[in-house]
Amino acid sequence: MKYAYYKSLVLTLLFSGIAQVLSAQNGSIKGTVLDENKEALAFAHVLLLSTLDSALVKGATSNDKGEFFLEDIALGNYTLNISLLGFEPNIRVVEIQTIKEIVIGTIQLAAQNQELEGVAVVGKKLLYEQKSDRLILNVGSLPTFSGNSALQVLQKAPGVIVQENSNSISLNNKGAVLIMINDRISRVPIGALIQQLKAMQAENIDRIELIHQPSAKYDANNAAGIIHIVMKENNLFGLNGNASLTLGIGQREKGNGSIDLNYRNKKLNLYGTVTGSQSKSPLWEINHYREYEYLGNQYYYENKLRFTNPNNNSVGFTIGADFEIEKNKIVGTIFGYTKSNTSGRDYTSKSIGTINNTINTDLNYLLNSNNPNTNTFANLNYFWQLTPATSLNLDVDRVSLDAVNSSQLSYLEVQDNIDATDSNRDTSFEIYTVKGDCEWKNEKGTTIQTGLKGTFNNSNTISSIQNRDSGVWIEDESFGMNDDISEIILAAHGSVQKKWNEKWESNLGVRLEQYNYELDDTSGENDFSISYTNLFPVVRTSYTIDSTKTLTLSLNRRIERPAFWNLAGFYLLIDPSLFVTSNTRIRPSFTNAARLAFNQGSFLFAFEVNRTKGTISFYNTVNKEQNLQTSIPINFDSMDGLLLSMSFPIKINKLWKMNWNLDGAYKNVKDVSNRPLPFEKDLFTITAQLTNVFELGKSWTANIDGRYMSPFISGDQVQVMRHFINFGISKKFRNESSFTFSIQDITATSGIIDWEYHQPELGIKTYGDNNFSERIFQATYSFPFGNRKLKEKRNRKIGSQEERNRM
Repeated sequence: MKYAYYKSLVLTLLFSGIAQVLSAQNGSIKGTVLDENKEALAFAHVLLLSTLDSALVKGATSNDKGEFFLEDIALGNYTLNISLLGFEPNIRVVEIQTIKEIVIGTIQLAAQNQELEGVAVVGKKLLYEQKSDRLILNVGSLPTFSGNSALQVLQKAPGVIVQENSNSISLNNKGAVLIMINDRISRVPIGALIQQLKAMQAENIDRIELIHQPSAKYDANNAAGIIHIVMKENNLFGLNGNASLTLGIGQREKGNGSIDLNYRNKKLNLYGTVTGSQSKSPLWEINHYREYEYLGNQYYYENKLRFTNPNNNSVGFTIGADFEIEKNKIVGTIFGYTKSNTSGRDYTSKSIGTINNTINTDLNYLLNSNNPNTNTFANLNYFWQLTPATSLNLDVDRVSLDAVNSSQLSYLEVQDNIDATDSNRDTSFEIYTVKGDCEWKNEKGTTIQTGLKGTFNNSNTISSIQNRDSGVWIEDESFGMNDDISEIILAAHGSVQKKWNEKWESNLGVRLEQYNYELDDTSGENDFSISYTNLFPVVRTSYTIDSTKTLTLSLNRRIERPAFWNLAGFYLLIDPSLFVTSNTRIRPSFTNAARLAFNQGSFLFAFEVNRTKGTISFYNTVNKEQNLQTSIPINFDSMDGLLLSMSFPIKINKLWKMNWNLDGAYKNVKDVSNRPLPFEKDLFTITAQLTNVFELGKSWTANIDGRYMSPFISGDQVQVMRHFINFGISKKFRNESSFTFSIQDITATSGIIDWEYHQPELGIKTYGDNNFSERIFQATYSFPFGNRKLKEKRNRKIGSQEERNRM
């Protein structure tokens, strides 16, 4: 019955869109762009913008005769912006009242009187841009992003849930996402990736793309989609750069900075970036509680962990070069290094237990933690424009990671002669990727993409637990692991994108992936291997109702492979009776999804239905006999979801603009195979995110943004994330430098998360909360230096594009 209802809803929306088409009335605009000498200007940019929110409605470039033509334009008022590098832009209001062709005539652009290095070229982007398959967040449009790390920016992106304490980044509560940086997939484990995102500065990010249903050219991994971080471009000639420094104070001092250098001439582009950050906080909190019934008795247990003066620091650099061998052939190389650590000493851990409300446990511990990790990556790229319509792109990547997680729990009350427990994990990764992509376009609106890719992952994890008994360290052999993991993913993809006419456009693609996973346990007891060969189709059809309205229907299938940290051996040390570990036998999960989206200018409404088999998440329970609270990743039987999304801007007046992002998500989780009694939980979640931007004049901009999210399901837990509110004000100067002051997390609530697992049939309830919140006052100053003369942008793209167009 539910699916019959959804089917009726989809058909209703489709037919209502077609009805609008039949009643639509459209016009067109044409004109000619000339210079002051009345000579034709080719390649002038002609943009038709909505007067309501300045959203792009239509765009074109003038031909070699200076002529341009915009058609299929709905009746209404618009702003026409005509520009070309080296000339003053021409902006005028255009009103289309009848179905006819409006002839603008000739438009003369005046040459700029100053040389380019003396001109500040400033473009104001919308905060959000809506596409049929993605939502684009323009990072530079919001002052409160200044001084943030990439991880902090993601925490404020619509639909993105970042849970740093559990090493999780999800989109629309559908599960884990695939993270890409400039079209290059980040292959490192999510815990290490989170540390890298902390070291990446918002000043270097151009935009973040939230891709809900990726095309076949992207890896099929991660059911929730892709978060694509695109770094800023630098097309300046000669030697130039940019520097940024942020100083802040929260509970304790913060600071980060970056320096970017770039040298470009006709054939060669050299670039480099150095970043560093330091953050101290006097107090973080994590609380665990459990209640259960056993042999007629009521048990209660709690643990309260206080992180006193934790320290988080990172440093990294990137260097690279692009060389134009000849006009249509470019070779590029890049090398990057990042080192980070989260550490602290003398954290306090206190545990209290009762039986029938009588205390039977009262223990205190001190915890020391040290988590350094080092990551390097290298890329070699070759791009060849075979013909004006055909290109070939080849890439070879290598990524290495060394991560150490060590902690020591000292018992202030000796238990069974044991006065300390030491936990260590040392993991090394080496990942190679080889790929080749070919693209062909014709004048009839057809684009064909094909490619091959091979990814080869090898890792080794050595983990151990030792107890100090009467002054002697003794290894606990039941927790010792030495695992070698080998993963090979071979893939081929092909897709056809066809523009049938001015109304219809389709994209049909398929990706074939052959996946092999092998675990070699040196003890020989846990060897495990699996192999899958799967097809992942993607179908997307768009119908243009008029110049501002589009209806898109898309279907796809994706896979989610287990995260490395959930496979490689580990033991999370908080309290001897709190047990969080890995599971070497998790299998991939598969998700099928259908999405219908309606787009009108900057307004987007989307409806999605999805079903996942073998969902990967943590199984939380209690071993009553041993009084152990355990959390282990497993494959749940299924997860069904519905998602409604709406995003739209509101222009209050010339000074005040706001943007709403509203989501409603229903999730139903079932698991029978892994439990003594069946488990089922469902919940409807509402998320509201509001951004206000104030144009104060004289290059001053301010903003207030915030988010509210109702309880949501994560595995077998119901979780609650608290709201947040941020404020920022920014001033841009004539020399292109800028100063920003911001208050992050005004209410000091963004880092509070509550969770609960409750299965009354088993008489078990576990719950808890953590608080990593911190109100931060910070100031950022960013300034450019060196030559500011523009060079025409190269019309090319580099396959993995890790740092293709950096500052």
